[in-house]
Amino acid sequence: MKLLIPVLFIIIGISSFVSIGSTSKKDYAAITWKDTLMADREKYINMYKDSIRGKENRAADSVFKNIKVLKGKSAEQVLSIMNSWGHALGVTCKFCHDMNDFASEKPRHYLQTREMFDMTNQLNREILANLKTFRQPVVMGCISCHNEMKEPPHDGPKTQGNGARPRPRN
Repeated sequence: MKLLIPVLFIIIGISSFVSIGSTSKKDYAAITWKDTLMADREKYINMYKDSIRGKENRAADSVFKNIKVLKGKSAEQVLSIMNSWGHALGVTCKFCHDMNDFASEKPRHYLQTREMFDMTNQLNREILANLKTFRQPVVMGCISCHNEMKEPPHDGPKTQGNGARPRPRN
């Protein structure tokens, strides 16, 4: 019995060491990239939180410029939502925003993001909310399709021709 316990500790230690070493370079690069994206988003979120200190609970459209679909949300909620959208698409703030003028619509994706927000809300309110066979409400969000990718990983509906619908380029 006295020998069994040290042997078990050695086996557990070796298996832990082997499992740590089994992370491939590709997996490690993906983990590092996600951490980098998260750190970049958090840097800007914290910068904005500092700039709106004392106004966190005010309506977002009274604190930020150019708020359209998130009217009625608090400024703090908008920052949280933006962070979750960035996570869902696997991007940083720079993907959608001009870092010198966050309200600018020059960069891209504003109309598309607003349409996707409306689509998700409509899907959740009108279709998924009416499903009767689930024990709990089913809710979709950006990550449901995007899964941390700028473009969802499917081709979508087929066109009338013989090929897939062309995918937009970022």
